[in-house]
Amino acid sequence: MSTINNSYEYYQSSQGLLSMLNSKKSGNALIDQIISNNDLKYQQKMESMGLSSSSSNSKYKNVDKAATNLLDALSKLDDKSLYEAESGKEYDNADLLKGVTNFVTAYNSTITNLTSCGGTLYNTFQSEFLEAYKAKAEDFANIGITMGSDNKLVIDQEKLAAANPEDIKALLGSTSSYYKNIASTVDSIDTIVNKAMALSSGTYSSSGLML
Repeated sequence: MSTINNSYEYYQSSQGLLSMLNSKKSGNALIDQIISNNDLKYQQKMESMGLSSSSSNSKYKNVDKAATNLLDALSKLDDKSLYEAESGKEYDNADLLKGVTNFVTAYNSTITNLTSCGGTLYNTFQSEFLEAYKAKAEDFANIGITMGSDNKLVIDQEKLAAANPEDIKALLGSTSSYYKNIASTVDSIDTIVNKAMALSSGTYSSSGLML
């Protein structure tokens, strides 16, 4: 579990317990103060991670949307028709090349949006994307995709056009380790962003847990 997740789960459990204790004591002033202090310390901690006020909501939403688009673009590369010739026709890789380009565009958009958030949100997930790429860097290079100094993907269109479609499928298809790593990271981003949105809303359920 990530540092962000650990912090959030601890906050939920501690605030929930304190609130339940307080309800049984009809609003104990001391527990009220502890709850307030706990909330302030947690807000400060999350600010240091890039997860802070409601003004950041649009950034969280943009990250989540970009990550979802990334997985969608990657999933579309699993379409068998991209790798096979139509009946009675020669194989045309135009749609496959477009799909790979869409994936790279979505990937770079995700990195851009993570960068705008900064903090641990950026450091954690940018690192996961980077590690997934590094594990397959040679395979990416073979199909004409490299990574720039800004951690964004760069396409050599000529090399990509000449790449073996089966190599692309093996690297980016849904059964590949790269796909599974990206899917896992996108799922984590979605979970964390939803928690960050709940944090910034500052609303609680009847049990004292943040909604």
